[in-house]
Amino acid sequence: MVVEKTQKKKTPKKWFIIPVIFIAMFILIDNVFFTEYYSSGPPLPPVLAQNATDIQVEQYTEKIQDLEKLLSSAQEENEQLLIYQELFINSQKRSSLILQRYSARIENNIVEDQRDMGKFITPNSEGINQINEEIPPGNYLLNSYNYIIDNFYYYYDPFTRTSEGTQEWTNIKAYDLKNDKWLEVKLRDSVTIQNFPDIIFYPDETIDFGGGDCEDFAILYTSMAITKGYTSYVYIVDIDKDGMQILHAISTVNNRLLVDIPSKLYIEGNSQDDLFMKYIKAIKAEKVTIINSFNDEEFSNIKKTYS
Repeated sequence: MVVEKTQKKKTPKKWFIIPVIFIAMFILIDNVFFTEYYSSGPPLPPVLAQNATDIQVEQYTEKIQDLEKLLSSAQEENEQLLIYQELFINSQKRSSLILQRYSARIENNIVEDQRDMGKFITPNSEGINQINEEIPPGNYLLNSYNYIIDNFYYYYDPFTRTSEGTQEWTNIKAYDLKNDKWLEVKLRDSVTIQNFPDIIFYPDETIDFGGGDCEDFAILYTSMAITKGYTSYVYIVDIDKDGMQILHAISTVNNRLLVDIPSKLYIEGNSQDDLFMKYIKAIKAEKVTIINSFNDEEFSNIKKTYS
């Protein structure tokens, strides 16, 4: 007698059901509890019926005002984002050129290379001719000053002295001359070097970066004035104020005008002495000492103190 052995078929394990159940539960919970957090697109404008009551008209007006506020806020945020994006790009270009110039000339002593500051004054440069097309006609000296205030930033490079004695540069501070406020932009890569000198830029470089420091602005404005036939100089001055000594750069034109872009000062006078006495009062300094003055043709290191 032959006995047949029957084997039970193994049923497949239902392990794949677990992730299916988990996904289904996630979708259910997400749709029930978190729907309000998802944007359904821009808000729809309210609709006002022809036979609307006074209350409905008032509610309609309030909704319109809320939408206008929302739109205005979105536009402001977008404009602010564009400003920071532009500053970031310009700061990267500026820092790259600083390092390039620093590296290329360090063997020849960059301080000596920049000693002839008059070479940075370049009237009729391509950049100056381009922005001159945007400056409105009329009083060129005043209009060009206002153009710089409205379109440029004062850049401040905040180096931090490390414990090893090097200078670390991680961000750039830009002062919005038009709106009187500081903006701070992080550099993509930090820069660490030793004995970093002040780098001077040509007018076209300052224009390309959308700003500069006091020397850059003085050189730019003097170059612009000379382009239009005026006699203009950059003055490097030592300012004594509140117990501190500040090295600064300003421009004069025909000994009848003194311009300090970072301080937003446009001072008219009758002579050099008159201009500097008015300047001292404007910046509330104890005294101002002229270190040197120059343009693209002349240089003078005759010191003179006003108090």
